[in-house]
Amino acid sequence: MLGAAVAFALPALLAAADPIQVNPNRPTFATPSQTTQRGVAELEIGVQRSALRDDSDLFFTPYLQKLGLLSNLELRVGGNGLLHQTAEAGPAVDGFGDLTVGAQWRYLHKGPLGFDYAVQGDWKLPTASAAKHLGSGETDETLMALFSRDLGRFHADVNVLETRVGRPMRGHDRQPAATLSVSGAMSDRWSLTGEVYTIGRTSSAATIVSNLWALAFKVSPRLVLDGGADLGLNHAAPRVSVFTGLTVGLARLYR
Repeated sequence: MLGAAVAFALPALLAAADPIQVNPNRPTFATPSQTTQRGVAELEIGVQRSALRDDSDLFFTPYLQKLGLLSNLELRVGGNGLLHQTAEAGPAVDGFGDLTVGAQWRYLHKGPLGFDYAVQGDWKLPTASAAKHLGSGETDETLMALFSRDLGRFHADVNVLETRVGRPMRGHDRQPAATLSVSGAMSDRWSLTGEVYTIGRTSSAATIVSNLWALAFKVSPRLVLDGGADLGLNHAAPRVSVFTGLTVGLARLYR
């Protein structure tokens, strides 16, 4: 009986000693260097609506599934989910967005200048319909350098990345991008994030400059809710996007 009681109580005791604590990447464009806890499956999901400059709009359901493979290495699968795009002339179109798979490795913790350093690689699979103009129909590869640091009750993330963008019948473009994000804790549960980012020009798109503001509420260590707005700073960026979503720790698969 004693052995059975210990066997029943042990998982709960271990969970209490090592609880799941999520590491939200959403809703920002930026990504922290920190990776998901080892053995933990974590889901980020939301809804977003963007008003574009040509009076069309785009609704989509971004998601990111992460698995902490090792203590400083995570696997990532994500995308834009379901898409609904309207146009000033012509019918609305619906479909699924592209799928992205990748991995992130934090190779240095508390390194020079107190930063955490990481690298991330992603591969976009062309699962969105090119015929409906929901995707390019080509693969993209992205390599990103990540730098993060805690400054008292503030947290800063800097990302620098380049994407090899596939172009139908025209080879590839190289598209640089960069972002700076700062989050501040307003209380034990509430935090505010401000971010500015730019996405470089390609042969078919102008440079985008935008900024984003979001509020997050920590329901528990394993559940964080968020919402906010992305406000375009130049004509190439969407006029405004509004979003809401959550990050949840689904399960600890192993220790």
